[in-house]
Amino acid sequence: MPFVNSQEDAVTSAAEHLEMQLVQFARGVAVYEMPARFAENSVLVAFAETAMNAAAATAVPDQGRSADMATLDLRARFDARVPADARTLRAEAIVVRSDGERRVRVEADVLADGERIASFEANSGLTL
Repeated sequence: MPFVNSQEDAVTSAAEHLEMQLVQFARGVAVYEMPARFAENSVLVAFAETAMNAAAATAVPDQGRSADMATLDLRARFDARVPADARTLRAEAIVVRSDGERRVRVEADVLADGERIASFEANSGLTL
């Protein structure tokens, strides 16, 4: 992996490495997909966190700072492993609550070919 100069570069590099693609993006919602492969829980966390921070960025006043959205805390529940025959992983994130300024509550599910394998809850916020 090439040297990265910033947090944004690191996120971009990870997303590129995992072949994540943004497939739906609207106020309060972000959905990413990537090819299914053997994935440790840490990969599923990174995948869900990418979707959750993208969704959270839509719930704060932009002012050019939405790229500064970061995870403040995260809870994960893993229901199953990625099935060996799965073709696509999908991370569906939705904003649950926002203070309208800096803090956002987000939930996400990671699905393997439409079946939930993990769920996440996070608080995200603007970093200064």
